[in-house]
Amino acid sequence: MSKNSECTINASMLFRRFLNDTREIVQDTIFHTRIDKKNNMNMTSKRIIFEQDAHIHYFSYSNKKDLFKDNPVSYVRHKNAYNILKNLKKGKYNPDIFLDLHGLTQYQAQKALGELITICQKEKFCCAHIMHGYGKNILKQQIPFWLSQHPDIIAFHQAPKFFGNDAAIIAIIEIHSSI
Repeated sequence: MSKNSECTINASMLFRRFLNDTREIVQDTIFHTRIDKKNNMNMTSKRIIFEQDAHIHYFSYSNKKDLFKDNPVSYVRHKNAYNILKNLKKGKYNPDIFLDLHGLTQYQAQKALGELITICQKEKFCCAHIMHGYGKNILKQQIPFWLSQHPDIIAFHQAPKFFGNDAAIIAIIEIHSSI
């Protein structure tokens, strides 16, 4: 018998003696019941859903212009906000909120953009980062068109290299002050 095998036998005996008075842990399984969302929806959640859906009607498929054929994607609503667009191009804005649209359909992406604008206005976030990815370039082509239709979007531009380059867009959203 070698010296190493004696060590392993002693260690094994010591381990068994140490675990002599232990017992197996019983795993408790917790089953969550499904809550019926229609009956338990309160007025504030109904209002939030209404606000999110209110932003969706700005995004349409019709009257599509070929505004964004050339890269990089850039847009400014008013010419007097051109400095905002210049700062977006240079990467001077840090996004307050991120939205990942990877794997979503066009309808789901529109709904997510509506939610993003609602959240930004509610939480007073002015800069949003929207990741659409590459894929089949469907969302990459549609998102600039949808954002340009919305009246609360001041400007947007293709994200700088450290924020995703041409697989993302950084948008500046107008914040309405509530009285």
